[in-house]
Amino acid sequence: MLVVGGGVIGCEYACMFAALGIRVTLLEGRERLLTFLDPQVSQTLTRCMIEMGVDVRFKESVAAVRSTPEELTATLASGGKVQTDTILVTAGRSGNTDKLNLPAAGLEAGKRGVIEVNAHYQTRVPHIYAAGDVVGFPALAATSMEQARVAMVHAFDLKYKTRVAPILPYGIYTIPECSMAGETEESLTKKARPFIAGIAYYHSNARGQIIGAQHGFLKLLFDLENMQLLGVHVIGEQATELVHTGLMALQAGATAELFIETCFNYPTLGELYKYATYDALGRRAKLRGESLAPFHEDGKTADGAPDGDASAV
Repeated sequence: MLVVGGGVIGCEYACMFAALGIRVTLLEGRERLLTFLDPQVSQTLTRCMIEMGVDVRFKESVAAVRSTPEELTATLASGGKVQTDTILVTAGRSGNTDKLNLPAAGLEAGKRGVIEVNAHYQTRVPHIYAAGDVVGFPALAATSMEQARVAMVHAFDLKYKTRVAPILPYGIYTIPECSMAGETEESLTKKARPFIAGIAYYHSNARGQIIGAQHGFLKLLFDLENMQLLGVHVIGEQATELVHTGLMALQAGATAELFIETCFNYPTLGELYKYATYDALGRRAKLRGESLAPFHEDGKTADGAPDGDASAV
């Protein structure tokens, strides 16, 4: 199988078919997969996919395809060729609006079939609402359901849910799973907001060792001054479940103190939150030239991984 496009759908299907024993080649026009993810998460996912047998090729696209009864031959922009049984094109989604005769309702769709809506998911025709893929990003099942609830509450004046949460989780069902909520290192750097990162690895976590997790980590981003949680990034088993703990903390405006004071069941992956927080506090102390005693032992971070440089901007 040749998968054209290394976005969410392309990566998910590449992983699924590779796990089923299909030889998969994945083409991505950019320099890395899933550019909205934390770069370390993206790099780890790429490495895991390659280890699964996926042939990942960056800055590459299809120029032409020749079909014979036996196979398909894709000629790449670089001049190379890929012989394959089938091609899956995952080069972006378009809202399924072209057959709705929108002009008859006084509406029109923009690029990729997207319909413009307000905060209530109401179109410019007041009695017509739109939600989900037809209104564009983030176009996820979870967010789409929330959008539809807000739309219907407004339409029927139900005095219930008036907005979609300002912080949304993103779940990518690759192998391993990836998930995130809140800010990224890149977004914080762009905003010139000083931050500190803390990481806890699955292979140093008791539950992670029990399930044999060779890859995976939880990364937390905190404000450098007040240690308010700003971002949560996870790759590994149950990442799309694990992210919700951080999501709730983000919604509440919690600081590192929440994770330090909380007692997590043992052995669980949830403990990663405590040790990622210890790691962030240790890196912050090191950055400030303070004592590392509460956070470090024998030159290792609190989760047992080798100490690294402070991730502060």
